[in-house]
Amino acid sequence: MRSLLFVIWIKASKDAATALAIIETLAVGEFDTQSRGGARIVSANVAGKQFQYELPPGWSASDFIEQLRLLYKVVTTGGASGGQMTDSEMNEYVVDAANQVTNVSKARFADKAGSRHI
Repeated sequence: MRSLLFVIWIKASKDAATALAIIETLAVGEFDTQSRGGARIVSANVAGKQFQYELPPGWSASDFIEQLRLLYKVVTTGGASGGQMTDSEMNEYVVDAANQVTNVSKARFADKAGSRHI
């Protein structure tokens, strides 16, 4: 989801309001899907700019719409005040300034004796 928002954020010239407008436009189905060399590409003309995004393997248009719904929720409620994200908040989210995303594949649980790995 962050990678999709990153693409939208860059296409929106790093403007949170424009990014939200792009999400809304895509959410109403104003896009085409095409196959290119085995990859499925979402293509749209949004706010006078061409937008393209390669769908992950196994994704359908409905999976893409669900990701847009989740992005809409994040963008409209993820701000510090519980409202819409500002430009700086969206930037922090897409670049993961708080290091919230990890590539650790094992869960870690701490107990009184130390930590255990699963």
